[in-house]
Amino acid sequence: MKRIASLALSLVLLLGCLPAALATEGPSSWAEEEVNRAVEVGLVPQSIQGDWQQPVTRGEFAMLVIRYLAVTYGRTDEQLVNDYMTYCPDRNGEFWGEEDFGDGLTWWQRFSDEKSGSYLTDLPTGEQRAYIQSAYHMGLVNGKGDGTVYDPEGAITRQEAACLLARAYEKLDPEDHRVALYSSYTDYSAMATWAVDSISSMVGLGIMGSTSASALTFEPSGTYSREQAAVTFLRLYEDAPVSAVKGNVIKLEEAAYQRAVWNALHKLGVADSQVRFRADTPYGTVLALEYSGMMQFYETLLFIPKDGQTVTLSGQSAGENWTLSADQTTLTYTIDGTVYTADLAT
Repeated sequence: MKRIASLALSLVLLLGCLPAALATEGPSSWAEEEVNRAVEVGLVPQSIQGDWQQPVTRGEFAMLVIRYLAVTYGRTDEQLVNDYMTYCPDRNGEFWGEEDFGDGLTWWQRFSDEKSGSYLTDLPTGEQRAYIQSAYHMGLVNGKGDGTVYDPEGAITRQEAACLLARAYEKLDPEDHRVALYSSYTDYSAMATWAVDSISSMVGLGIMGSTSASALTFEPSGTYSREQAAVTFLRLYEDAPVSAVKGNVIKLEEAAYQRAVWNALHKLGVADSQVRFRADTPYGTVLALEYSGMMQFYETLLFIPKDGQTVTLSGQSAGENWTLSADQTTLTYTIDGTVYTADLAT
């Protein structure tokens, strides 16, 4: 018994002499409540829980981006990636579906496989590999320099974090939430041109803000801590206009379709585009549109099927005399006096 007590005392003394750098650093007082809540709802992967005040890396942030979407859609990380790549377009607008390339692997398994090729040349071999690959193919993250290097161990900057947060949220809500920054933020000129829109969106949504209590400063090139990352993803999850907590997230199976319809209606970003005809059928949406703005005017007739892959029925004219068959499987329309039909069901 004395030997056990002696051993316990030795361990206490040893642990008490460990350098502070080896101890797990807790969150700052301002962040503690939100960090704990982020962990509780599952927004922070286990490997990132701790040392909260240290800069978050680009690899870790890719993990957080995937986890945020997974929790929001009610899936595991692996399920989220497999389903997204099945139902939604990749970063180049291509649809792949349940493609297994003949090897029987799921998308997550392929992205995890060290033997599978990658456009990014510096991917790690551990758990981050699948997260970074997935985030890249989903259009959530980009490479650096010529685009082939990701720099997973590099500290992410505040403006890079804003871009990743904005891209993740845009998967749920394509509406424009930008606010003017140039007239208020003292370091607006220091923001990279490629980051300004994302920063203004995150500021407009109240997800990110000033780093100073006395002036509006964003510090675009400053580092971003783990606790800041956890807090901002929690704010998206709880407080954004479209969020899991508010219960208004479109099902992932419908996301590509809904986004394609939104993009068609908001093409060019002009408010004076006109919908001459719209029909929402069990097979998709027909849109006869006129666009005008920025010294441009043109018409188009589109069919957007449920898989989100837009079909242009006419790129020159919106047509006229649009008629749906009683079973909504066939559209009949007229262009320059010629009658056309389109099969919507196949």
